[in-house]
Amino acid sequence: MKRVILLLMLCLCLGCAKPGPQSKRHEKTAPHPAPKVQPKPRPKAEAETISPTSVAVYDLIDRQWNVDHNDRASEAFLPASTFKVLHTLIALQSGVVKKDEVFKWDGVKRKYAPWNQDLSLEQAFRYSAIWVYQRIAKRIGKERMQNYVDLVGYGNGDIGGRLDSFWLDGRLRITSRQQIWFLKQLYKGTLPFSKGHMDFVKRIMRRDSGKDWVMRAKSGWAQRVNPQVGWLVGWVEKDDNAWFFATNVRIDERKDAAKRYELTMARLTELGVIPAKK
Repeated sequence: MKRVILLLMLCLCLGCAKPGPQSKRHEKTAPHPAPKVQPKPRPKAEAETISPTSVAVYDLIDRQWNVDHNDRASEAFLPASTFKVLHTLIALQSGVVKKDEVFKWDGVKRKYAPWNQDLSLEQAFRYSAIWVYQRIAKRIGKERMQNYVDLVGYGNGDIGGRLDSFWLDGRLRITSRQQIWFLKQLYKGTLPFSKGHMDFVKRIMRRDSGKDWVMRAKSGWAQRVNPQVGWLVGWVEKDDNAWFFATNVRIDERKDAAKRYELTMARLTELGVIPAKK
């Protein structure tokens, strides 16, 4: 019995003993660091991996989103001619263009017949005349353009590329949700531009109307990328409310461009924003 008690006391003493130098060295040895994982390169045709279309709608009063194919609605694309909404505001605010200015045609025949003539600012906006807005961009200048894009918080804010085409083939990108955020500020008059200039742009954005509703919108078609991208963005005013929309489609062939308007009208009809055609 005494022998058992002595053995127990010896075990307890050894358990309480401080570790020797070898044990200390073992405790300080750090584990091997985890291997660094290199980010996977983005695929060249990333747009092909997501849905070919998306329609995002935002109800201003109810603050409700209705979005299909959220993967595409959350993806950033070139704004193409939808940038003309902000482009026009910047041109007017900076004083390089007047509302009633007429731009003289340079005599170069382009594929789209309405571009081959003198154009007012309103006509250039409605026809999405690239040559007019290229002139305007050069008048505005890179620094002033960047300052306004930053001030507004438009898209990714990157106007890298050619000054006269960065919205068509440069680094500027914007998502459907960002498009709606920007348009909501324009509708509410909270953008950093004069009320008169914002009212003018809202007027020339008028696209469609019915008995008790008005649609203001701008289309866009980025043709210098593969796959090509189409937009229709804007809002519908009805009953003291506004429903903002951003429709984005992949354009594989020319007939796909019509989906921009078709999908938008179908969704707005489905939501009861506009009446169904009889």
